[in-house]
Amino acid sequence: MPNMETETNKHASFGQVSFNRTNGNDTDFYGSELPQDHYITMTIRNSEINRELTQDRYYAIGAPLISIRMSSNQFAEMITSLNCGSGVPCTIERLVGNKVEGLPKQESRKEFVHRKFEERMKTFSNTISESQASAIEILNKQKLNKQDVIDLKKQIEWLSLEVKENIPFFAKCFQETMDEVVYEAKSEIENAIQHKISIIGLNVLHEQNKLLNDPTGLNVLTK
Repeated sequence: MPNMETETNKHASFGQVSFNRTNGNDTDFYGSELPQDHYITMTIRNSEINRELTQDRYYAIGAPLISIRMSSNQFAEMITSLNCGSGVPCTIERLVGNKVEGLPKQESRKEFVHRKFEERMKTFSNTISESQASAIEILNKQKLNKQDVIDLKKQIEWLSLEVKENIPFFAKCFQETMDEVVYEAKSEIENAIQHKISIIGLNVLHEQNKLLNDPTGLNVLTK
């Protein structure tokens, strides 16, 4: 016989969200340079409410509408930077109940800067060769006109700008990238250590509570 004092209600707007700390082996993340073993997952599901006379009970139902994962740094940035910018990168795992294709191979910022520097140096080398040939052709003339002088001046100015500003800028970008990677690595290590300390502390407290609730243990402690 059904319980007449209980009602269950569902609606498309009813949802439940959960955050969990997850363990994995070298898991990659969108927007992060480093693979992680410990990270945060968020899941949103449809929900139903079971109403009784004494309480309301909420139950998550169905497959996840969306499931994402974030590195510890991304999660910390998300909760400490509300109303700032357009949000924090995350990796989508499930969407509208369907599994999302795995994260594609990502080129790290270090690799990106290094590749762009190599491309710039190749262009630099080719341009120097072209400028050298053009300059030799101009200098071999018996008489230089006004345009020849302007062309030579432009070539010298370009070479000076490239050596004094553009190449050092690439070097600076590379150093900044490495600094950011080191900072992220330190932060993730600190988060992992802090999590481990918290787990150990909770286990110790749990064991102490068990001991205190045990009369035999209490007698041992009071001796």
